[in-house]
Amino acid sequence: MSSEDRRLVAVVTGANRGIGKAIVRRLLQQTTVPLIIYLTARSVERGQLTFDELRREQLRWPAEEPTQQLPNELRFHQLDVSDLDSIHTFIEYLTLMHGEQSVDILINNAGGVVHQPTTNDDDDEGGPARVVRTCDAKTAYQIVHMNYFTAVNMTSLMLPRLRPNGRVVFMVTALAHLGIFSGDLPKVLVSDELNLNGLHIIENGFISAVGKGTYSAYGFPPMPFAVAKAGLIAYARMLARVFASDPRGLLFAAVCPGYVRTDMTGPYAPLTPDQGAETPVYVALTDAKRLRRHNGGLWKQLRPLKW
Repeated sequence: MSSEDRRLVAVVTGANRGIGKAIVRRLLQQTTVPLIIYLTARSVERGQLTFDELRREQLRWPAEEPTQQLPNELRFHQLDVSDLDSIHTFIEYLTLMHGEQSVDILINNAGGVVHQPTTNDDDDEGGPARVVRTCDAKTAYQIVHMNYFTAVNMTSLMLPRLRPNGRVVFMVTALAHLGIFSGDLPKVLVSDELNLNGLHIIENGFISAVGKGTYSAYGFPPMPFAVAKAGLIAYARMLARVFASDPRGLLFAAVCPGYVRTDMTGPYAPLTPDQGAETPVYVALTDAKRLRRHNGGLWKQLRPLKW
């Protein structure tokens, strides 16, 4: 078996800046598991700049005592998760390089918000004047598409490519707690009967309700970013249930990084991107038995949370 075959393959989407970049850096620094890490980004220029920066950093890190463990390797590949052709091209490349089952870890970090005026009240993740609380249908569509549908599409296409004990990590937000919903929605989101079509109906229903001004009547908050991320938490729960009998033993998790200083949240958040990357990297690499006990669960500060 070649050295290439003995290393796990990790893919991080939206990895050219912010938390995604910090996740890649932490994966590259860790010495527990030998990895091939794919830093992916929509922009070739920005992705290549980040790749070059992290490679220069890696060369400056103090050398560890000689071991037989394989070194971690960083690779860059262009990937636009909003473009199905781009996803297919990336999957074809992974298949060529690593075989039909080619990925051990997928961290879905790509997403974002649409900048527009917001309310000034603070919250534990999003900060003042950052989280869209009122919007039109176009803005709601853009945010839900960027943060929910792109991650679902990427994951759905990658699921057949996951290796035994492969795991998928979704980056979410503490804003996406069940308390922001009313009526029957909280029960529906945690129901064992919820399927992917039902989740799509909920997310599209929110967009439609925003356009009609009836979102409150249907139990939605005026927070498209939180609604989209709640959809991913429910999706992780659903995947754990659907793939419970899959012989590969796949693992799924949603991770809240905390209120982190990024381009989206601004400079006054209390956590650095590196601190925000701690929990997703922990979940990506932690012992499979521990993660299996909480398969499909929500994590924050290295601990599973009840949703």
